[in-house]
Amino acid sequence: MARDRRFRSLISGFIHLAAFARIADCQGYKECKYPVFGLVGEVCPRHIEPVKRWKSLVKASFRGQETALKMVEKVFKVSMYLKESPTMLHFSGPTGVGKSFLATLLAKAVFRRENPICGFLQLRMSIMMRQVEREKQDEMVERHLLRPIVEQIAVCPASIIVIDDIHFLDNEYLRRLRPIFDESNPQVMCTTGPYKGKQWSTRNGLFIVTSDLDENMASLSPSMDTKKAIQVIRELAKEQWGATSHMASLSTLVPFLPLRESQLVSIAQDQLEHLHELIDEMLNRKKDSKKLDLDIRGYLYIDWIGSLKFANGLAQTIYEEVKAETKRYGARPVNNFMQMNVYPLAIDIALELLDRGAKSKAEPLKSDSDSNYWAAISTYIPTLQWQVKIVNDIEMFFADGEMQFRMESIDMQEARNLRLKEEL
Repeated sequence: MARDRRFRSLISGFIHLAAFARIADCQGYKECKYPVFGLVGEVCPRHIEPVKRWKSLVKASFRGQETALKMVEKVFKVSMYLKESPTMLHFSGPTGVGKSFLATLLAKAVFRRENPICGFLQLRMSIMMRQVEREKQDEMVERHLLRPIVEQIAVCPASIIVIDDIHFLDNEYLRRLRPIFDESNPQVMCTTGPYKGKQWSTRNGLFIVTSDLDENMASLSPSMDTKKAIQVIRELAKEQWGATSHMASLSTLVPFLPLRESQLVSIAQDQLEHLHELIDEMLNRKKDSKKLDLDIRGYLYIDWIGSLKFANGLAQTIYEEVKAETKRYGARPVNNFMQMNVYPLAIDIALELLDRGAKSKAEPLKSDSDSNYWAAISTYIPTLQWQVKIVNDIEMFFADGEMQFRMESIDMQEARNLRLKEEL
């Protein structure tokens, strides 16, 4: 009996502790719960000011689409604070102009748990769905749409759900999805899986569908004004699904226009500026493959404090290399060029820095705590973390049809005097 009481007391304490942690840390949505050890629900952690965070994310990493951003911001505010029915947005525009990326930024602005984002579901439709026989469409809708949506809503009713490339679905598919967006009683139900047979409300969800209705790139232009762009996309939606389709609704359409040259160059420049962080990561992943002449035991952290320089107009050069493809695929050719030609250099640069870089001596890696406190405890606890600084600058440039780099040679004594005066 005593053991049972202690066990119940322990469980009760765990539940109260979990509840306290949720209240103190999560600021969550009251209906979003995740199971913990199958016993306790954890409130889905949400950012306190999602609209403010979204603006910050957009400013840092999104280029172009000023019209779409203004429209989305208005709907996003209502969705977060005032809505009484499911919010639906129809992002329509060419490939590679930021539709799916902007939807991901909305999810990152709302939900604090990432990798994966806890309240985010992205479903991709394919051209093969157009070729499915009519009698098999129910099975396709169940497997690729209804069941995934139910399983997401059942866990997090306030999820952000994205259905990409909805132009691959005909009216018969859309008819099966219509109850999700019903204004009076929005709901979804599936017939397979652990949540089958029950109606799940979609009232608190944010649904985003994306489409490329102008596949011939003949109707939209970067300079088109908002009113004209919406009119063009609505006409394309009516041709695809009919005038009464929810996808042609004026209130849900958000036009995404082809990107201008200046915007594509900015996207290339943004990615170049993230390379320093990537090289830092590669240094610490590759350090074990290089035998550094250091007499230490424990974890070693490599800190590259040199600068990464780019040849004048490098971002413009990258754009020129893929210019012809951007007319059809937007920013994707820029992203592909970075993946295939620039990011691999981060590994080469890291190895070069480890091989020939000017390095400081190994020193204990200090914590963020007070230095006097650190000095006191380091007397009694053996140092297990060390850091070495590498000071060389790297210049990146494009020559002979490929990306290249050169490392600045530095005399270690000069580095000690000029750049590592305080660190060494």
